[in-house]
Amino acid sequence: MSKKKKKKPKHLMGRKEFLFDFFSIVIVMGIGIYFGFRSIYYYSKQNVKIVEDSKTLNGVILQNNQVITEGDGLYKDTDGYYFNGNVTNNYVLLGNSLFRIIRISKKNSIRIVSEDYVASFPWGEEATYQNSNIRLWLEKGENEHSGIYYNMIPNIESNFVKTSFYEESLVDHKMESIGEEYSDYVSLLTIRDYITAGGNNSFLNTGKLFYLLGYSDTQENLYVEEDGSIQTCDSLTGLGIRPVLTLKENTAYTEGDGSLANPYRLAFDKDNMSGKYVKLGGDIWRVYLSEGDTLRLHLNGYIKVNGNDYFRNYSNTNSIFDPTDKKNIAYYLNNDFLNSLSYGIMLLDCPSYIGEISDDQGYSFFNIYNQVVVTKVGLLNIFDPIVNPDLGNYFYVNTTSPVGSMEYDRFASGLLEESDVRDEKPIVPVVSIAKSAIINGQGTILDPYVVE
Repeated sequence: MSKKKKKKPKHLMGRKEFLFDFFSIVIVMGIGIYFGFRSIYYYSKQNVKIVEDSKTLNGVILQNNQVITEGDGLYKDTDGYYFNGNVTNNYVLLGNSLFRIIRISKKNSIRIVSEDYVASFPWGEEATYQNSNIRLWLEKGENEHSGIYYNMIPNIESNFVKTSFYEESLVDHKMESIGEEYSDYVSLLTIRDYITAGGNNSFLNTGKLFYLLGYSDTQENLYVEEDGSIQTCDSLTGLGIRPVLTLKENTAYTEGDGSLANPYRLAFDKDNMSGKYVKLGGDIWRVYLSEGDTLRLHLNGYIKVNGNDYFRNYSNTNSIFDPTDKKNIAYYLNNDFLNSLSYGIMLLDCPSYIGEISDDQGYSFFNIYNQVVVTKVGLLNIFDPIVNPDLGNYFYVNTTSPVGSMEYDRFASGLLEESDVRDEKPIVPVVSIAKSAIINGQGTILDPYVVE
């Protein structure tokens, strides 16, 4: 019998192969754990970032709006995001005034424009923006009276950044930048802003008259007509002013969904008293200027007698605000009207800047300070901020010509006009109170400030 040869056992894996595979598995597992952890970590970080963004205005806007390529809504371009068309969810509240969001920059700053005009006056004696009444009124400069609107916004430099702009010319429906780039904390709505948003078919068309920052090819000023079209005008035409501001990047958001009924609200804005409501006796007034401890108020409506709007002329003879003339509106306000107020004793002296704005004296807004009358009750001057643009056709305190007995008034459309002092109009009075006299209230129409 032949003897069978014994087979050697077959090794499935040698020692070297085992060690190689073992360390390979360890390395692969390590890599898997490392990258798995990194994925979880960065996913977590991304979610945290989203949560953090939801607390900022730029973050909540992007969460509430899908980027589109046609129709009304939020669009994207190389500069960031912008709203186009008849959108209804880009409202933001400052003080008690509504603004509309124009765009979000790549750096998350947000450009906004007032929903309505905040003043109505002539551009100035020259067409350029840099030395215009508008820029001197909006932005703080060297003159002590400059920056009326700038001063209305508490801590403006802490919460806003400068808005960059060019003076632009509109030639054959095309925009051409002219001159150097400028930047201010408060500027004016540009041609580019208006056209990019959709022009007359956009949220920026309010059905009212307002200036644009730019010129025609013949160096005339530009404005938006009631139908939303861009038209030319003389620089001495009195039209609405809509300021533009840019919120700092990642501005803290507190509440709101951007709708008209529930606009976005900002954390820093609690101290802004502009446009807030004040209850004096049975009357409701509005804050239009805050200067130190003094609040300047105008009646949130017209003077009423026996429940009806009271109409009267400015004067029978001249257009000077004269409290010693019994036939002058100043005398009526500081006697008949003042004596009818149960709260008259708490009113402070109220300066009325009555300087003439005319061809003879010039159209610089600084001219109003050339003459002042101090009374308990006064009238608005044409460069005072407007916090209730729905009121119109009332006399201002400034004359266009004392010889011709002409006075300024304003229509609700935003157009500043001249009227004869003998015309009868409703009256919007102004008074001053101490800010420290306010004891409670939120300053809203439902919960107005109340004074002691």
